[in-house]
Amino acid sequence: MRHSIDRMNAQQMRRLKTLLEVRQHELRLSIKHHKQYARRAEPEPDAVDQAASGSEKESLLQRSSREQQLLRATDSALGRIRAGTYGKCLSCGKQIDGRRLAAVPLTPYCIHCEEEFEQ
Repeated sequence: MRHSIDRMNAQQMRRLKTLLEVRQHELRLSIKHHKQYARRAEPEPDAVDQAASGSEKESLLQRSSREQQLLRATDSALGRIRAGTYGKCLSCGKQIDGRRLAAVPLTPYCIHCEEEFEQ
């Protein structure tokens, strides 16, 4: 049996929930900002400006895509908190070590299953 240090207490859970909610809000604002910027970007007058603008838009799209993935993972983690399943590995069902959750609060998997997926 694992020691209680591996499990999260109610205060730690509230702290992580708040952290995830703040991150969720920040990601939504950033994604909204990227979409607004992309909509109002005007065509550049010459080829050099167009190339620079295109490169900037590509970078913005990549960042926005990463933020969308993070938002989905954040939404999922918050859903697991609401459902009372946060901290249980989605693969094997075992309790995820509290230290892992503190370090990687979005993780849906214990370290063992995560390592298995990476192989």
